[in-house]
Amino acid sequence: MVAKLSDLGFSKSLIVETIVSTFNSDGTPNAAPMGAIMENEQTLALNIFNTSETNRNLKCTKCAAINITNDIGVFYKTALKQKKPRGNLPQDWFSKSELINAPLLSCANATIEVTIINQMFFEEETRFTCQVESINSAKVYPRIYCRAFGACIEAIVHVTRVQDFIGDLNKEEYVSKLLVLIGDCNEVVNRVAPNSIYSLVMSDLLEQIDSWRGKK
Repeated sequence: MVAKLSDLGFSKSLIVETIVSTFNSDGTPNAAPMGAIMENEQTLALNIFNTSETNRNLKCTKCAAINITNDIGVFYKTALKQKKPRGNLPQDWFSKSELINAPLLSCANATIEVTIINQMFFEEETRFTCQVESINSAKVYPRIYCRAFGACIEAIVHVTRVQDFIGDLNKEEYVSKLLVLIGDCNEVVNRVAPNSIYSLVMSDLLEQIDSWRGKK
């Protein structure tokens, strides 16, 4: 049976966390966490900051792979690629799609291949409307839920925004609010998942923030 978006947990108007992979202008693969919204079973929407590499790639290639994974380490490493040499992710993380001009994240539990059918431009973001061309999903056992997973995802999203805006005098209040939210996430992780991959990720995120503060 062919999987549908709703089979993967998508629901209309619900923002879900995915990893969007595209090709850079030099042909290297790029991947970054992005929120996706199901408009219907055939289309998804992505609201992406205009300054991001993913935004530029989508405008050029007009396609992407939207990857679903439960691996918090993959979210973390794709969100903060500057921790990798030259800012690149390992090539063996990706395979080439036979359907569209986009790299697929090999470790994903499911991959949705899409083409861009519409773009709406705003001051800070572009809204890409994506047509679903193919859904490939592995059959996996159900997973228990730990609050640390959601807290880490929330913190990673906040940290990418802190990275963009720290040092901007016009965004000081916004950054301060984000730092409070990150602190709340850290408290949850250390309470429900001490000495785990989640606590390691949170510790590293906080170190990154401290390093950015030192540079400003």
